[in-house]
Amino acid sequence: METKYLILGAGAASSWAVRGIRQEDKEGDITIVGKEPYRTYSLPLLSKGFIQGRYPEDKIFTVKEDFYDTNKATFIHSNGASSLNTSKKTVELENGDEITYEKLLICTGGSPLKFQIPGSDLRRIYYLRTLDDAKRIKAAAQSAQEAVVVGGSFIGIELSAALRELGLSVKLLMMEKYPWQNLVPEEIGKYFTKLMKEHGVSIYVEEKVIEFAGENGLANSITTESGEVFEGDLFGVGVGISLNIDFLKDSGIEIGKGVVVNEYLETNVADIYAAGDIAEFNDLILGTSHLTGHIENAQFQGRTAGRNMAGAHEAFSQVTAYDTEIFGTMLMFIGASQYGNEHIIRGNTEEPLGSFSFKDGKLVGALLIKPGGKEIRAVRELIELADSSLLYYKDVFSDPNGDLMGLLKELKDPAY
Repeated sequence: METKYLILGAGAASSWAVRGIRQEDKEGDITIVGKEPYRTYSLPLLSKGFIQGRYPEDKIFTVKEDFYDTNKATFIHSNGASSLNTSKKTVELENGDEITYEKLLICTGGSPLKFQIPGSDLRRIYYLRTLDDAKRIKAAAQSAQEAVVVGGSFIGIELSAALRELGLSVKLLMMEKYPWQNLVPEEIGKYFTKLMKEHGVSIYVEEKVIEFAGENGLANSITTESGEVFEGDLFGVGVGISLNIDFLKDSGIEIGKGVVVNEYLETNVADIYAAGDIAEFNDLILGTSHLTGHIENAQFQGRTAGRNMAGAHEAFSQVTAYDTEIFGTMLMFIGASQYGNEHIIRGNTEEPLGSFSFKDGKLVGALLIKPGGKEIRAVRELIELADSSLLYYKDVFSDPNGDLMGLLKELKDPAY
């Protein structure tokens, strides 16, 4: 099989890449290869409503059933890449088929990291990454009573909240001292710890899981390094992902923490691009190369990569944002707070409204609790300014009523 544009992966970056290609090239053949049997759907909605029953399956898809036909694209589902030959410009699929391409986009995402400890092969242990994973958890929750969830980042926290909403008793175990420890200041983490406890989630910090135990092939307890034993009849695990890039071994594509790309999202091999979770990209705003694993980043990178595959020459420069919602309280992540070396809490430390992170005086990221639309827009643009004087305006950032939009206008137009 031959195609002009080959896209490996069928997630958010993939569908937005199709749109990007079609902005520049209305007719070139597009082929998409996806591991799952589904068209693009929203990963965040799995834990933000699907498991709880708030969203039926047909409401989580982000493209219509006729999306591929409308865009003159061929969708090969339930398949994946097994190897890439960059000199021949061919990809071999897991079923043995071979596709020859002119331009290639790799956006294969990640898979859950799985425990390799005693008992980790028992049933009733669930990982959440795909729609089928969510279906299994949703079904198991109908008869379960006591859930034990492992992981102090997004999946662990959101899954704990989802299962609690379904009426299960929930214990959340994490190695960290508070939720999202690698991403948020302690004040924000402790605020959400308190919120989750108020809604009935029992939280155990600095606990390392060393063993699952069970009977008749079914897990019924977890043991941690401290000697604590936590019993349950449903076990959820969210301890990170591994990138789906093993098939690139020996391909000649540069691999660092992920697939290394330049500001145009092109790899070191001509005509091959990467986007989404796997792309280690040159962040023109922050001045550093890094991975960013969330849906908005995948969407915008996919669109840019698609346009560039089809002849554009557009650098990716975007302050992206994503959110989580825990028991009705939204936390918005804007930019990359984890790269800041100085943090300012907005409001008081007991009931913070967010935080702002600075590096070399420049605003690089923010966390906003229950934000408004204007506030989000102002923060995005303040980060884009890359102004090293922003730290001088500490009072505006720390004041819960500080006028961020006014500050933005003042910096853009001193006569304002």
